Amino acid sequence: MKKLVLLALLGVTIISCKKEEKPVKDYLVLTGKIENFKKSNITLNGFRFEKKIKFDRKTGSFVDTLKINRDGYYTLICNKKPINLYLTKTDDTGVVFDYKNADFINFEGTNKNINSYLYEKQKTWPEILVSANEYFALEEEEFLAKTNEYKDAVTELSISKQLPADFLKQEVKNIDYECLRNLYNYQDFHATLTGDKDFKVSGDFPNPLENFNYSSGSDYVNCYFYRAMLEAELKNMARENNKEGDDYYLTYLETVHTEVTDTIAKNDLLYNSAQNSITYASDLKEFYRKFMAYSTNETHKKEITEDYNLLKTTAKGQPAPKFKDYVNYDGGTTSLDDLLGHGKYLYIDVWATWCAYCKREIPLLKKLEQEYHGKNIEFVSINVDAKGNDEKWKETIQDREMTGIQLMAGDSHLNLDWAQNFLIKGLPRFIIIDPDGNIVSPNAPAPSEGERLINMFEELGI
Repeated sequence: MKKLVLLALLGVTIISCKKEEKPVKDYLVLTGKIENFKKSNITLNGFRFEKKIKFDRKTGSFVDTLKINRDGYYTLICNKKPINLYLTKTDDTGVVFDYKNADFINFEGTNKNINSYLYEKQKTWPEILVSANEYFALEEEEFLAKTNEYKDAVTELSISKQLPADFLKQEVKNIDYECLRNLYNYQDFHATLTGDKDFKVSGDFPNPLENFNYSSGSDYVNCYFYRAMLEAELKNMARENNKEGDDYYLTYLETVHTEVTDTIAKNDLLYNSAQNSITYASDLKEFYRKFMAYSTNETHKKEITEDYNLLKTTAKGQPAPKFKDYVNYDGGTTSLDDLLGHGKYLYIDVWATWCAYCKREIPLLKKLEQEYHGKNIEFVSINVDAKGNDEKWKETIQDREMTGIQLMAGDSHLNLDWAQNFLIKGLPRFIIIDPDGNIVSPNAPAPSEGERLINMFEELGI
């Protein structure tokens, strides 16, 4: 009987202990105190991660609970000051610094030694290389010497800090990739900075692509320099592979599929490209088909499918979405219906006053309008500045003596339903609509594309 009672009590004790077990922590707390900082928000960025963090100006501090899906490199952006951090999923991290005094900074938490190293490394660039402009303007021999000096300095720094073995292993690779990317960019950057358009590196210049691994998932996630170099080289390959008349964006998808075997890197590269370029694809259906065949990420596929279904509604031959009551520079308001029914095509320029590329097109657009004056085409410019920029819009029209029909939508293209029907992500954007209100081209050639645009006009009988 006594044994039964003891067993029963033991059972209760075990159950009670189980009930009192604390849940496994699956988050980290990021805290900070910043002296002489007047902004209200800061941002934490990482690989496919972004989080806005509220800064309390009264206390000069911030605190946020974060759930990150991987240990790795992150950047805390405080206005114009970036601070590199290494964060792990459950290790609380703190930072204390003076926004106006670069020499005052302290880190707290398990990874404080790593983060102190990253900060010292960050300061090494200006100490040795001064600035990107000065560095890449150096003559080849001095550039290589400075590159080696910088590489040796940060490598020695990393070794001297007694960093965790796994981190150190990746960090040494990151330092190597940073220097390789500088070698990769040197010829083009030097030519631009010196004005020597014919500049070429010597035959003895190190080949940054020798033994380059196009399919390293760990490097892709953990090293910005590797990602940037890989993407740049894939774009170069796509340009070389792209035959005249072919769709470059489709060729790029095919290049990624052929050259990159790592699942993480391939899916991310395909997704980044599709996000930005599906709206420019000349063959929307084929672009979508190949993306869906190449990608294995279901979340990416779902998002790009939504974009595809939207773009189908503004493809060639579809009725153009209507805009209504846009402010007309000449007075009153104008809707799309007001421009139709006159037997004329519409060549629409979607632009903004802040867009340098838009302004470069203006002289060519004016010349085009003069050449086609009196023909069966109307030139319409739709401004998509953010709200409250009416005067800036009018001043730009006056200063640049812009012609044609000048309309202002009254909001950013990112907020306008009309613009988002075309999935407009970059400016300028040109659209051609036929006299009956149907879309001829949702992504027409710009005036700067000259012959390509003129040939399209001729095919339409303009």
